[in-house]
Amino acid sequence: MKKDSGNTNETKLDKMIQKAFRTGGFLFPETPEEVAEFEKKFGNTDIILPDELREPTFLTSKRTAPVKKKLAETTDNFAMAAREGSKLPEEVLKKMKEHRDKAKREKEK
Repeated sequence: MKKDSGNTNETKLDKMIQKAFRTGGFLFPETPEEVAEFEKKFGNTDIILPDELREPTFLTSKRTAPVKKKLAETTDNFAMAAREGSKLPEEVLKKMKEHRDKAKREKEK
């Protein structure tokens, strides 16, 4: 978008385009009226926000410390295959065999 160049027609047009983008879902709405217009067009969502995101003060406040969130624990993915003739390590082959045996036992039950 163009910055104010002194031409009020360009400024009005720029503001009108930005408002259309905000109410159309292409930019974040900035006012309660824009949110209401967006919800009228697209409906309200049933997304439950965490407490820290319910008020938009986080958009203008500066963080004093980085937010640390625990990521979901990763699990070994044994579905990966050796490529281009490379060999899998023995420990991976052993775990794959254990998983196959476990699956076979569960299937037999």
